[in-house]
Amino acid sequence: MRQRKVDGPAVQRAREDAGYTQVALAAKLRVDRSAIAQWESGYTQPSASNFKALCAALKVRRDALLLVADDAQVV
Repeated sequence: MRQRKVDGPAVQRAREDAGYTQVALAAKLRVDRSAIAQWESGYTQPSASNFKALCAALKVRRDALLLVADDAQVV
């Protein structure tokens, strides 16, 4: 089975390319700045609704921020 996981470094690159700081993006998404940092580091994953809002704010397709791996590879 294939798992989808948010690619933290891709989130950081997309955020920087869009000209957002973690603080500014967090304010736009109405989440704490630490949530953005945790998504970028891979420590946590955004909820489905936050992921949708993240993609919209960064003006990227969902697949641009996702990693796809086999279950055995996902930790």
